[in-house]
Amino acid sequence: MFRLSFVCAFIFLFCGRLDAATWSVYLSGQQHAEEAIKVSLDDLKQVGQDCALDFSVEPDAQLQKFPAVVVGDKSRNKITAELISKGLLDLKPIDNAEGYEITTLNLTGGKVIVVSGGGLMGDVYGLYWLLDRMRVTGTLPEINMVRKPALEYRYTRVPVKNKKDIRNALRYGLNTVYGDDPLNLIPWDAEPEKSENQKHRADTKELAEYAHALHMNFLSFGTDFTYHPSLLEEFGATLTPSDPRFWDAVQAKYRRLLQSNPYLDGVATFTGEEQRYWGNYRTFDMIHDGEGCDWSLQKRYRMFVTKVADVVVGEFDKLHFHRTWITNAFEQQSQAAVYKKIFTDEVPIRNLFLIPSFTQNDRWWHQVYNPTINQTPHNMMVVFEQMDYHAGGNVFPVFPGQYFQGGLKTYMEVENPNLKGASLDLPSNSGWDSRCMTAYTVSRLEWDINEDVRQIAEDFAAIHFGQKAAKGMASLFLLSPVAYKYGLYIEPVAYGEFNSLPHIRVGMFVAEGYPRIDHGREHLEFLRKIYLRCKPWETETLMYLDHGLSTIESMLEQYKDIRPLITDTKSAEDVGTSLDMTRHLIRTNNLYVKLMFAYFDYREQRSDKCKAKLAALASDLKGTRDAFTQIPGFRYQLFGVDQLLQNATEAIEDLDQAEKVVANAPTSEVIEQVVAEQQKKYAELLSQYENDAVKILHWEGRVDGRDIIKIHGDKLEIEHLRWDGMYFKDYEILNPLPNKAVTVIPKDLESRPMHPFILEQPSKQNDYTVQVYLNDIPGGAGWCKFDLYFIPHTPDELGLTIDWSK
Repeated sequence: MFRLSFVCAFIFLFCGRLDAATWSVYLSGQQHAEEAIKVSLDDLKQVGQDCALDFSVEPDAQLQKFPAVVVGDKSRNKITAELISKGLLDLKPIDNAEGYEITTLNLTGGKVIVVSGGGLMGDVYGLYWLLDRMRVTGTLPEINMVRKPALEYRYTRVPVKNKKDIRNALRYGLNTVYGDDPLNLIPWDAEPEKSENQKHRADTKELAEYAHALHMNFLSFGTDFTYHPSLLEEFGATLTPSDPRFWDAVQAKYRRLLQSNPYLDGVATFTGEEQRYWGNYRTFDMIHDGEGCDWSLQKRYRMFVTKVADVVVGEFDKLHFHRTWITNAFEQQSQAAVYKKIFTDEVPIRNLFLIPSFTQNDRWWHQVYNPTINQTPHNMMVVFEQMDYHAGGNVFPVFPGQYFQGGLKTYMEVENPNLKGASLDLPSNSGWDSRCMTAYTVSRLEWDINEDVRQIAEDFAAIHFGQKAAKGMASLFLLSPVAYKYGLYIEPVAYGEFNSLPHIRVGMFVAEGYPRIDHGREHLEFLRKIYLRCKPWETETLMYLDHGLSTIESMLEQYKDIRPLITDTKSAEDVGTSLDMTRHLIRTNNLYVKLMFAYFDYREQRSDKCKAKLAALASDLKGTRDAFTQIPGFRYQLFGVDQLLQNATEAIEDLDQAEKVVANAPTSEVIEQVVAEQQKKYAELLSQYENDAVKILHWEGRVDGRDIIKIHGDKLEIEHLRWDGMYFKDYEILNPLPNKAVTVIPKDLESRPMHPFILEQPSKQNDYTVQVYLNDIPGGAGWCKFDLYFIPHTPDELGLTIDWSK
């Protein structure tokens, strides 16, 4: 986590280790035996080495060596008690065990810094504040302050995998971590899961005990309702919320989890369509599905939370964290009215913590803060995510301080606020990207929601770029959300939408529909909806987009003066490259939207003026797009941009012909109907040619969007087209695809309704490469398993050739 700051490097280079200052750290025997103290001291020593500072541990018998750090209040450190009794130290009472006061004394013998916590963990967090100040300043400055956390529960939703992760959480001031999934911990009455989970429980116990040694809560996190089929068989339960035996099975799942893992401090749950499961496990969306069940969403949801809380809190007196997220804009995550109908006084309050996301819907900008917070007496926490949904490759980070602080103040500046905690996504590295910047910012705001966000930005900049560059880099950080909000988001399209950035997704300009089949028809329909929504406000829409572009261009101009102040040449170069990458991303988006408007203007007006404007914008976008791809670290996929450029170019060449091609292209409905017919033929042909079919692939994985699997010989490649990438991938190539014309047929084993289909059969024209199209319909991620065979006949011979132009 701790990167050598350039200020520290400067001191180290010119002072050297021979001139290192040695600080004596005075601890009681009780403190020295505490693992949390040991970890914080190890980290302090590590950063001290970077900053030419040594730390030696001394007993609290007598203050003899200076400069000194005295740790603990008068009840935990004899030296603190003595300083108070002599009138040299006046400590204020700390009414929070995690809070602390740090006081600097200039005594006759030398400097003394007293770190006095409200409890042992206050001592630990106080030591980490010294560490933070060292990273920022390159030394151990005078500190006089009182600090205590604004939020009681500070956690990471990223499950910890090892002790290193748990120590990392401590460094960020967190007191709660998530561990393994309940599916991996419950002693199922089935093999191999029962035997496998014995080891999982042993590993989890070790991590939980270590978290406890650092005075952290350790919760098991999983999605619901996920289960092993043996559970439903045991209770004779059906997958419907109106079946009482179903709820017996739900409660048994958590009862057995906590009985077999008594070291857990609680359970974190998450319902909805995005369920995590694998192997022989299964899932059921109890909130929306269930044959023959007419229960309302509110009743289903309330029943689930109450039933789980009855076990977790009522029977075991543990913590129950529940995430209310859902991937739409009209249910409990987003709508206060729906939320209140679910969380009535029937739902218990004690030890239950409800967790929505920070903003009302997805993608953060042009949205209100989440309106469900403070709507009922139930305890709540909030999820903070890095606001870089646009990210792809080496773009400049997004500083979230202003936005997050505004939300926290909105939540907390009311009578009897119910916000008790917040999460950050724990980084595994110590860089200056959005993830690390967001984690650092949230960790500061969790302790003081009123802290000056510019100071937070300056401190982060000082850690990574040195104090000379800190103010300038902080100014760039504070401008970054302006550049992204206005440079990428199309304002009239963003307001009120669940997805307020519909045309960009995680390093990709998305192309709707099936561009390789429908010639961009559905993508143009998607863009036209954007065009029509913006048309009444076209001038203002483009003004905002230009404001975002001018902001990033201003940031690049400012960086010319900042760059010489960064002493590390590589870091200075990386910052410049990331700013240039961001400028090209925003300029590409700017011209993409302008070309979109010009394309539809030309189709509507057909004037020479509109045609000339379209041609000029197409040329500009093509040039910017090509320059964008040449920047080091480029990892964007420009599907939507390239499709619009193709359609615009064809319109410029011959508008009538271009419109005819698009109009005659198949719709998604037609494509999916043809694919369904093809899949019937697949099954028939596999049965007919059973003795000739050669199995070439077994594939399984989780798909959340659209992907193409390409196979050439014994090589497999995945081309990701849309939405989130695959995960839990596993495949085995059993036989190579021959280097000749054959017909490849998929055998579906498990998938969503749009089963795998062959987009392109192997032929001489494609170097005998087959392309298998995976399309996860409907929303959320879906499990996909299939086998792939080839039959030694051509598609023409088997009647599988498709003419998409008809």
